[in-house]
Amino acid sequence: MTETAVNLVDDRQVTVELLANPLNWRVRVVEEISVDTATTCMRRRSLQVAPLREHIGAEVPEGTTHALLALYVAPMPRGPLLDFDVKGPEGEGWVLPRLEIAERQALYLEKVATFCGQEVTPELHKLLSAVCGFTGELLTDINGLTLAEYLEAGLDRPVPRETLAKWEEIGEICRNALRPRLDIFRGYSAPENPVLVLPELFAAGTLSTDDEATEWLDQYRDLVMAMKREAKKAAPNAAGEFLDVLADYANNYDLMVAMRVPLDEPFLVKIAERRDVHLSTVRNRGTQELVIADAQTNHVTFKVTDPNVWIRDFRALQPGSNKYSYGAFQTREDPQNRAFYAHDVDRDYRIRLSFQLGLLRRLQLVPYLATLLLALLILALMIEQPTDLRSLALIVGPAALAASVLLGREPSTLGSRLRWVSSVILSATLLTLILVSVVLYVWHPGDDQTGGEPAPGPTVSSQPSVPARESARPTSAPKSIQPSVPTNG
Repeated sequence: MTETAVNLVDDRQVTVELLANPLNWRVRVVEEISVDTATTCMRRRSLQVAPLREHIGAEVPEGTTHALLALYVAPMPRGPLLDFDVKGPEGEGWVLPRLEIAERQALYLEKVATFCGQEVTPELHKLLSAVCGFTGELLTDINGLTLAEYLEAGLDRPVPRETLAKWEEIGEICRNALRPRLDIFRGYSAPENPVLVLPELFAAGTLSTDDEATEWLDQYRDLVMAMKREAKKAAPNAAGEFLDVLADYANNYDLMVAMRVPLDEPFLVKIAERRDVHLSTVRNRGTQELVIADAQTNHVTFKVTDPNVWIRDFRALQPGSNKYSYGAFQTREDPQNRAFYAHDVDRDYRIRLSFQLGLLRRLQLVPYLATLLLALLILALMIEQPTDLRSLALIVGPAALAASVLLGREPSTLGSRLRWVSSVILSATLLTLILVSVVLYVWHPGDDQTGGEPAPGPTVSSQPSVPARESARPTSAPKSIQPSVPTNG
């Protein structure tokens, strides 16, 4: 059969239709989190997709078997992608530009608002698109400034006090409506405070006056408040979904990838990326956030690759709290792997994995036993206080064992990181042993300055000691020697 394809990448409504009904075509997601270094982990995601012909919401020519379209692959945290890779059923795909993703997210929000009976003007659509695409680059450069200082830096001019007060009031109203629906506040949120996107709109020439900006902000506020009133009528409903998605776009975005896919058969989309891991200093505890409700079923595997590392504790919690998540059922547990399955309709959308890592007990026992040995040697030195070099060398000799333990290397940076506490304790104990030994050898009270044994005193005798060679000599030699002269008579 001849394969024919249609190009739907530029058709934004196809992507919007897929965003609006994700559970209809997203059958299963299998995610693997592999902690392989001390600071990062590799995350791999496999999305199983149902045949898309009836879900794309667009007419395709008869006989078309494939389509080139922009597919919503996964929700991602805002920020640059590291070691990212994506593969579709027909080869590699390419990620849409950030502004294009934001435009399609705004179209989705507009679709939901229209469904709830709210009109979205072209001006409001542009503001929604700017809010969805806001990255906060300017905020990172001038972090800690007030809103007035931020706007002055972004606009290159001060904002009139009366205008600034109106903008702050609009931001406060939107914040009260959206903050309760946000999992974690990351320090700023353009959906909560749309004033943050004004410098970008002025720089692009989309806005020209402060009064025009105020009018756009008023429309945004009115839309948020109307959706808030609608959400209270019968929860959950489309208005509540609008507010949840809008609040979530402050921290995350919908990753969209253009690829060639079949229309009448299921297929797989695989992505891989590297994310940061921050382990606590003493307890070696870290966290990872992930979504477990963006498909009909979600499977998650968490593992460590270093054979010398094991998982000491593992919990699935709600983001921003210590409450256990709902809807994730653990199916496998061993020292280096955890796996769970989520299929409940009412399960939490996003969870936080809290885990504690540690080295194998037999590996941790060696440095602590060496530390105990050195501590006992220090105690012996303090009690006995030997001062001769031979005794000190005999006692301090086992320090070579501690040095060999410190010189040992783990097969990964993760193993070395987990040895940090024991290595510091062992190093401190070894240094203490050496310092105590040096002090005892160089200085000790009651001894002479040389630090050796005191020299024996002179022997007292009643007779002076005389060398054997000099004992044969007369005690007093004659001054002159006269020859003997015989006398007559």
